[in-house]
Amino acid sequence: MKSKKQRIKFIFERGILQKDFYIKNTRLSTRKLVKLFPVSSPFIVVSVFQNRLSFLKAIHKKEVPSWLVAYVPPKSTSGICILSNKKEPIAKKVMGQVLLHELAHIYTNALNPNLPDWLKEGVSVYIARQIFKPSIFTADWKKIAPENIPFRRVSWKFAAEHNGYGIAGLLVMFSVRRYGWKKFIAAISHNHSTRFSAKSIPLYFGERFESFITEFKKQFVN
Repeated sequence: MKSKKQRIKFIFERGILQKDFYIKNTRLSTRKLVKLFPVSSPFIVVSVFQNRLSFLKAIHKKEVPSWLVAYVPPKSTSGICILSNKKEPIAKKVMGQVLLHELAHIYTNALNPNLPDWLKEGVSVYIARQIFKPSIFTADWKKIAPENIPFRRVSWKFAAEHNGYGIAGLLVMFSVRRYGWKKFIAAISHNHSTRFSAKSIPLYFGERFESFITEFKKQFVN
């Protein structure tokens, strides 16, 4: 059930520029997400850092890839940390997408915290419109889906190095086009088992996975 009121608290490290940008875009993103998801978090805390060490300490990591500038803990339904590096500023449009992507994780976690990483990332990539290349190289597909089942027994760290974000986003986009957004959401919220896999979505609708994946590959793998 959706919360009637949603509070958002902003915590800015001293020296942060463009506070209004983060406030405005966070609120715009949450308004969009409230319309997309049947659940929401009643309280979200947005922490913005300019010091990389402060950012790493806040997310409890010793090191992360240089491209990672925002983070939501795996099952968090309230907290998001952002790195705003004034020495290497990110274009506002790109940061807007990053904010929407990470905030989508909060809503997906509220919907079903046990979804696999690839599906959570795929939902965020799809919502934030970060599918920059609507095709998949055969070599990447074979690494991601060695048994023709995407992300089966494949760690997310490995997948991310082989177009995992793009493939996950395309799988979500394909599913939404096939079944509709509301039915897709019903499918991924239905099963809270940690065994949720790429097969779970078409099977929820009574469709053979083989037919689903054959059509997907025909459209996107080359």
